Amino acid sequence: MGYFEDALRNFVQDFQYGGAIRHMVDRGYTVDRIIRSGEVSLPREKIEEIVEQYLREKNSKEQSIDE
Repeated sequence: MGYFEDALRNFVQDFQYGGAIRHMVDRGYTVDRIIRSGEVSLPREKIEEIVEQYLREKNSKEQSIDE
């Protein structure tokens, strides 16, 4: 796949599942629990990617607030 197709696929997947994944992370769900919930039909690697990115962004925002 080309760059555009990858970017579009990532955008659609985040739009479709990103909010639910971020909500579950905020509720304390692990990647394994998110997968077991059956609410997200993405490969494990994609779920891990979304979770890691969200936690990095969240930690960055919290650090900037503390400063």
